[in-house]
Amino acid sequence: MNNDQESAMNAVMSFLESYASKNVESCMSAIASDHPILLMGTNDNEVFRSEAEVREAFVRDFANMDDIRWEEFRFSRADASGSLATVIIELPVSYRSEGSEVKTLFRYALTLVRENGAWKICSGVASVPFQSGSYRF
Repeated sequence: MNNDQESAMNAVMSFLESYASKNVESCMSAIASDHPILLMGTNDNEVFRSEAEVREAFVRDFANMDDIRWEEFRFSRADASGSLATVIIELPVSYRSEGSEVKTLFRYALTLVRENGAWKICSGVASVPFQSGSYRF
């Protein structure tokens, strides 16, 4: 990995650590503020186009999730050229919600832009794959 790719991956990993810590402000510092935003979450109503919508989503997530734990990523790829980077990563996550322990797999495809020398997330998709061999969502 070259320096730009490594920096983009580090920015995403830092974001994931902030998410696990339920730190809204730190999560928001990973989101672009000088570029248009388009983020899609795992629920069908999770389409975010503004900083306010993203902030609201973090607050909602953190009110419903406790003890968020990312495990070692299984697959990842980072590419960077000029002021754009892309990071694709798959990693298991565990957390508590509504009194139950949840363990699942998250996949992120993120586009990052350079703002003031730092990589910031401007667009992306989060997905939770369904069980292999199943064709029903």
